[in-house]
Amino acid sequence: MVRVCPTCSNVDIDKLEKFVPDNLEVECIGECGQYEGKSFGYINNELVIKDTEQEFLESVKSMQ
Repeated sequence: MVRVCPTCSNVDIDKLEKFVPDNLEVECIGECGQYEGKSFGYINNELVIKDTEQEFLESVKSMQ
């Protein structure tokens, strides 16, 4: 399961849906303003923070 905020996670939701169409929740994750400039979200209930969107997407790919 991947959970990201549509506003502050700095991840393109359309790109993310390609990798986890059935395991994606897009909602506030309670981390607003904590990691400005980073891409982040929860992957399998673990907060993952990466420097770039590409690095975050790679983490999502590797969970499969």
